[in-house]
Amino acid sequence: ILLYISSMAAVPLSKSELEFTIQALRVENVRVDGRALAAYRRLGIRFGAAHGEVEVNFGPTRALAVCSGEIIVPPANRPNEGKISFHVEFGPLASPSFEVGRPSPQATSVANFVERLLRGSRAIDSEALCIVGGQKVWSIRVDVRALDDDGNLNDVCAIAALCSLLHFRKADVEVHGEAAKTFSTEERAPVPLSIHHLPVPVTFALFAGASGKDGEPAWILDPNRLEEAAMRGCLCIAVNQHGELCGVHKPGGMPIDFAMVQHCTELAIARAKEITSRILSEIEADLAKRQQAKKNVHQMFNKATLLTVDWAASAEKEASSPAAPAPMPARRALPAVTPAPAPTPTAAAAAAADGGARWRNRARSRAAASDSQAGPDAMADAAPLEDDGRDIDAELQAVAAEAAELEAQLAAAAETEMAAVAEAEATGASSWSGGVEWASLSASAGASSSSAGAAVATPRSAAGSEDDLGAAVVKRKKKKIKVTRAAP
Repeated sequence: ILLYISSMAAVPLSKSELEFTIQALRVENVRVDGRALAAYRRLGIRFGAAHGEVEVNFGPTRALAVCSGEIIVPPANRPNEGKISFHVEFGPLASPSFEVGRPSPQATSVANFVERLLRGSRAIDSEALCIVGGQKVWSIRVDVRALDDDGNLNDVCAIAALCSLLHFRKADVEVHGEAAKTFSTEERAPVPLSIHHLPVPVTFALFAGASGKDGEPAWILDPNRLEEAAMRGCLCIAVNQHGELCGVHKPGGMPIDFAMVQHCTELAIARAKEITSRILSEIEADLAKRQQAKKNVHQMFNKATLLTVDWAASAEKEASSPAAPAPMPARRALPAVTPAPAPTPTAAAAAAADGGARWRNRARSRAAASDSQAGPDAMADAAPLEDDGRDIDAELQAVAAEAAELEAQLAAAAETEMAAVAEAEATGASSWSGGVEWASLSASAGASSSSAGAAVATPRSAAGSEDDLGAAVVKRKKKKIKVTRAAP
């Protein structure tokens, strides 16, 4: 029995395990995993983000297939046909018995099996891959990698390659004469490959019957790793979705008669229809999902996953009539304000107004004299001037206010000096110095009064009079310092 142990087993199996598996099948027609003799393990198909990426599994047995395409120059012997190639890799990830770095004999055998199944049955239209005869054709490459080996890895790799070809989309090409333009995915939607039918392999494991070698052999569908190690041979029958026989593969082992082949073919037809319908439904669902995502490219989340807050009023509030607006509060009456009486003009203001009137009269007489000298033509061209006196009056009032302020300051300074003189006399100081001081103050006060009158007469002399008053005040302060020092 150990001579028939498959080299694809993940770990070495003991003789007792193999005998137990064979005895259960011969005597009780029971499989070690509890399945029926014609039962398949659950089929799983998962598609990747890009077109052509597919992962297929039969229970724990898994394989990943990736399909890609490029434009090449066709060979001279087949200028109008595209190229289709299959590459299978078995690594230690799937089973410790597989080596790293070089293709194993098992991987080469599976690659040849997949190529004969898909290319030998004419499932793919190779002539549809031609772009420009003899110049440009599509080269389609399918890479299959085993991820986990728990038996029946041939069927899993073949179905993964078939699903990858069905899911793959090549770029759209537009031909103008002998020139071909390839459009990107953003410019035009990619197109699928031309596939005529879907050949699906169905593998049977063969065992010796209960009566020995001369008895009818026993068979099971979809063997696992332990059953592959104990089997005496295998039979693979490929059938498409229409129930047509596409190929028979029997790599040695125990002989079987034609009735056995016919019986297995009937089982394979029923099983192939189930698998092909599942493959087509999964591909249609994935394409519909991608189309829906493309339509909702501006909507990142579904409405069910969003947390919304309703800020609108409830239906009852919207149905009810709007309430009347609240009345405006009454304004409080403000108390009556009695206008203040107009201030009585002072003598300085009257004098300033009189001086302003005299200045305006002189300005008008000078303007009339200049107009008479210029002649009638110049008077006709000149625009009429209006003198309402508003700017001059404001300026005169400002000068009068400054003069009044200076007079007040002088009066305050005089009172201060008088108090200082009185204090000096009380302490026994010489009276003649105080008289001289008072005489100087009187003289400075007269000078300041004359300068203030001149400022009222002419607005331009206001600055000069102010400087004179300031100088008088400074001189008075200096004299006050001298008198204070002379007192002791």
